[in-house]
Amino acid sequence: MNNVKKYFDVVQNYLDLIEKSSEDDVKKAALILAECFQNNGVCQLFGVKHGLEFSMELGYRAGGLMPFHRFNVTDLVLKGILTEEEMNDPAVYDRCELVEKLMEIYNVYPEDMFLITSSSGTEGVVVEAALLAKKQGRKVIAVVNGNEVKVSKSHHPSGKNLVEVADLVIDTHAPYPDVNIELSDGQKMCQVSTICGNIIAQMITGETYRYFVENGLDCPILLSANVKGADVHNRQISDKYLGRWNSI
Repeated sequence: MNNVKKYFDVVQNYLDLIEKSSEDDVKKAALILAECFQNNGVCQLFGVKHGLEFSMELGYRAGGLMPFHRFNVTDLVLKGILTEEEMNDPAVYDRCELVEKLMEIYNVYPEDMFLITSSSGTEGVVVEAALLAKKQGRKVIAVVNGNEVKVSKSHHPSGKNLVEVADLVIDTHAPYPDVNIELSDGQKMCQVSTICGNIIAQMITGETYRYFVENGLDCPILLSANVKGADVHNRQISDKYLGRWNSI
């Protein structure tokens, strides 16, 4: 069997697993998001390392929902709060004080919630963000790799993992370590974690839309810039959140 077929089969198996194992949690997540959006809230996306890809899958994406904003530690560099050297230090994601600084440069409203993504759930900033959000009375959804969480130690001073703080945890079910194809020389390669995460992101999008429609509500879907009239449509649904979804 060639490696193209091998990899496709591996991915298909994980997608089947996600469909069977995550459906209930995705529906719960969609309900939390829908309630947040109905109350004029924005879903604050916070992902570090590969978790950024999950945030990008949801934040201001054509065919996606409007009320999302992305937390990004690199914005602290743009604001002159972090140097490039500090940003390039792997330990930057364990600097818990950076969460407060991010909250200061963004317009986070009381109605907002958090959707935090981390494979291990151990980085100091993601645990701190979840703890702070909960302290402020916000809902927190976590997307993690349960297999990695089991073998990982928290870097937060509290010793807590993201999964211990969140209201709802969705598991990507990716393997750990994330290598899935064994070559003829015994070398293993090819990852699935990003695909698993992005599938979950789109499942949440679709399920949130279903909730709106079934309850007779207008769902704020962004149109592709290639669609005639998209600029007008997108402005109409985004102007409500000016300075919130694009706060940098």
